Amino acid sequence: QNYGIELTVEKFFSKHYFFLWSTSLFDSKYKASNGKTYNTDFNGNYVTNLLAGLEYGLGKSKKNTISFGTKLTYAGGRRYSPADVVASSKIYELVPQENAINSLQFPNYFRFDLRIAYKVNNKKVTHEIALDLVNVLNVKNILALSYSPDPKDPTADPLRKNYQLGRLPLFYYKLDF
Repeated sequence: QNYGIELTVEKFFSKHYFFLWSTSLFDSKYKASNGKTYNTDFNGNYVTNLLAGLEYGLGKSKKNTISFGTKLTYAGGRRYSPADVVASSKIYELVPQENAINSLQFPNYFRFDLRIAYKVNNKKVTHEIALDLVNVLNVKNILALSYSPDPKDPTADPLRKNYQLGRLPLFYYKLDF
């Protein structure tokens, strides 16, 4: 069962820039084989994205370009289930509590990316050199929980948070012909 509403505002590329902003409000549930209804893993209830860019021609003929871009994402956190620690300790794997599937929610997801690129356009080939800065603010977004007891400290919490990718600079060269 999925329902929601989405709004998108877009400015197509002209006068050297563009942007696209979209936001969704939604609810996403499923009926399990036990007949009960639960939140889906991805029922964060909202998500908003902003994508924007600038591009300028360089050189006498303005055929080469330099561009700057950004992407911002903010969303409700993923759903997860509380762990059945006793059952998990028997098989050394996370076992969810069956009566509380996806009843908990991780903190909100946030990511901010930046990009700068230089493009050389020739008759038969285009060269592009770019730097993408993924997760510029190095936000630690939680991906999932895992069962990982510490054999040296049996009293420590056996549940570990697994995080998504942190800050990542990507440099690349692209050749189109």
